[in-house]
Amino acid sequence: MSEHQAEKRRHLRFPPPEWEIALIQCTDAPLSEDEFEPQIAGLVMEESHVGCGLVVIQRLLEDRLAEGDRCMVKVARLGIVLAQVRWIRPIDDGVARLGLHYLDPKG
Repeated sequence: MSEHQAEKRRHLRFPPPEWEIALIQCTDAPLSEDEFEPQIAGLVMEESHVGCGLVVIQRLLEDRLAEGDRCMVKVARLGIVLAQVRWIRPIDDGVARLGLHYLDPKG
C-alpha cells in the first residue's frame, strides 16, 4: 500500500454536496471574515474532519501554493481555517487535485 493510500484510509471521507466550493487565501496569517481575500476557488471532491480534497485550475496554483505551504481555507459552514497543502496531483490538462490538511492554529 502506498503512503497516499495509507493516509487516505486513516480518516473517514464523506462526499460533499455537488456545488460545494472551497475558497483559499495563499497566506497563513490569521484573518477575520472581513479580511479574507481568496485567490483560488476549488470544487470540493471529498471531505473529512481533518481536511479536504479539491479540484482546481492548475495555473492558479503556480507561484502561489506548493506542497507543504500553509494557507487559509473556507469550506462551507466550517468558516476560515488554517490548512497545509499535503499534495498536488495533475489530473488533466490544466486541472489538478489539491489535498489540504486542517491545522490546529495553536500548534
